[in-house]
Amino acid sequence: MKYVSFKNPNSEPIFKWFFRNNDELDHVVFYFLSKLNATSARYFPLFEASTKIRIVYLSGLRIPYTDSLMLKLYRAIYYLFKFKFEKYNYIHFLGGHPTLNIKNQILHIDDPTYSVQEINYLETWERLLISKKLNPIIITTNFYTKEWLMHYLKIAKIEIIEQGYDLPVVTKKSQKTDNSKFSCVYSSPYIHIGSDKHANHDTWGAELLIQKIIPAINHKDSEIMIHLIGEIGKDASELLKKHSNIVCHGRVDFSENMFLLTNCSIGIYPRNKDLKRSMSKISSYIGAGLPVVTYDLVDTEVIKINALGYSVSSDEEFVEQIVYLKNNPSVLRSISNRINNIKFDYTWQSLSKKMENYLDDI
Repeated sequence: MKYVSFKNPNSEPIFKWFFRNNDELDHVVFYFLSKLNATSARYFPLFEASTKIRIVYLSGLRIPYTDSLMLKLYRAIYYLFKFKFEKYNYIHFLGGHPTLNIKNQILHIDDPTYSVQEINYLETWERLLISKKLNPIIITTNFYTKEWLMHYLKIAKIEIIEQGYDLPVVTKKSQKTDNSKFSCVYSSPYIHIGSDKHANHDTWGAELLIQKIIPAINHKDSEIMIHLIGEIGKDASELLKKHSNIVCHGRVDFSENMFLLTNCSIGIYPRNKDLKRSMSKISSYIGAGLPVVTYDLVDTEVIKINALGYSVSSDEEFVEQIVYLKNNPSVLRSISNRINNIKFDYTWQSLSKKMENYLDDI
């Protein structure tokens, strides 16, 4: 998604916050806001929706290749302003953990690797906090990750805060269009293939989508429109030119993404590699009221558990279910109604409140 900025009244830039003498808020998070790369579709909206957390942020530069330099500055600032952070009772970490003497230390784990190195890191973190009589707390996104963490960690409190979505905001750019024609949509910060920069990325590479799913859809039913939201790589763009039913929207902000989704009929998740995480684009589809066609993965288990679409095991079945939903509007409406009955539990406002209430009870 394109560059965003915090509008939460509890947010302020690091150098303004430094001169704050006291704070009525008990929680703090330090956040790096890039102006060059997509920001986290998980962390940014979760904290933007919060009401009890001081968001202290460091903005990046618009100069190419400076993010790595700014991240080094970000880490240095943690230690430089250590005495300021230690005035809070709760601190939220989005990766890594400086040695701070704060009673409640909340580590957010969105994309676990499940590696030996990662669990060794977490066990060391837990032992360190216990030795200092501090509270290790972990926020994660699904039961699989929680059970994996519980197997290794002894004391840390672990809570699931699911992936969420932004409510669409109507702007002059975001006008509702005619959605009477059946369409499917795929949303990702980057849609790359071949020699494109992110072609080999676990969640941004789009080889399966472009090489197999789109041609198979067009072979079955070329009237199905396919909307792609995200930065289309050069190689991806060349391949997509072969198809007349593709609509490319480019990278957009979170609200615009949601509005574009609401103009489509179904959401698709054309990935068969299971990272055993929860994917934010799935919750965005739910927020837009879209039935989802996906592969049967831990990544997308919310669809299977709540019967919000179809979880398949093969490429052929993936395409067949898309065509089936087009040809069975009553089934499409029934699934959409089921989604609309539960989707407000997954707004970032609901999830942020859930997290804050959980932490209040510790």
